[in-house]
Amino acid sequence: MPLPTERSTAPCVCECAPSKPTTRLAERLAFLRQAIRRIIGAPDYETYLARHRQIHPEVPPMSEKEFFRFAIDRRYAKAGPRCC
Repeated sequence: MPLPTERSTAPCVCECAPSKPTTRLAERLAFLRQAIRRIIGAPDYETYLARHRQIHPEVPPMSEKEFFRFAIDRRYAKAGPRCC
């Protein structure tokens, strides 16, 4: 029986093992960025690319700059009276 201070040298391959801290941090930051963009109403380019690949695989997608310009124009081009 190993002593409590000794650690096993065998790597843990189970799913309960924590992933690399940098990967988890990057995933959390990406999730936070996406959440903030949704809160303020900014479009998500990565979601656009994924959907574009599914629906129109033969057509090249817009660049990120074109996509944001299109989204802003679409959002603020609504004619008519506004309350705010």
